[in-house]
Amino acid sequence: MGGDAAQAWSREAQVLWAALREDAPLPAEALAGLLAGLRDAPPAAVWHPTGFVVLTLLRRPEGALRLHLWPQGERVLGTPCWPVHDHAWHLRSHVLCGRMESLEYEVLDDDDGDAALYAVDYGQGRSSRMRKSERRVSMSERAPRRIEAGTRYEVSAGVFHASSVAEVDLTATLAATRHTAQRWPWVVGALDGPTVVSVERPTVEVTRTRELLQRVRTALGHIGNGCR
Repeated sequence: MGGDAAQAWSREAQVLWAALREDAPLPAEALAGLLAGLRDAPPAAVWHPTGFVVLTLLRRPEGALRLHLWPQGERVLGTPCWPVHDHAWHLRSHVLCGRMESLEYEVLDDDDGDAALYAVDYGQGRSSRMRKSERRVSMSERAPRRIEAGTRYEVSAGVFHASSVAEVDLTATLAATRHTAQRWPWVVGALDGPTVVSVERPTVEVTRTRELLQRVRTALGHIGNGCR
């Protein structure tokens, strides 16, 4: 990214990152400025393996700020797509528009379990690897949470979860992370899966990114979003 537009939305991103980390209301003016600036000068966007678009807005030693977008209709999924995972960071997300379901799972080491844990190593750029561990596990689903626009949810490091968004919904979240001492994230994968799974995150065309951002701006014009 470059130019005055990118510098402008970077300033807005810092304001929103600070508000979200402090669990304060998002300043509406900063959010409007961010989305307008992103539309004019979007950063590189990629598909996450579980089917949403990621725009990294800020990256700091202590954490990051990202915009997550679930477009309506068909989404790009990784192969394999194993949705249940934890994080090596604390996550706080504000749902800007749309709705989602967040499910937490109890994952236990179990010699008779029907799944295995994979450790995630992040490489350069859009690549990562999932390495199969010797940990055999079983998991059980806890009560799901339905999260509407204008509300927030948090997932602590080490908590296994998965998020789902109906294909009919356009959903956008602003997500702040805070790093912890956990060495790497875990993914619950197939017991008979390969030893190493290489993951490449496909890029999203700039025109597609701009289209999605404009749709989010339009959606925010019709709903409350928990800003001030």
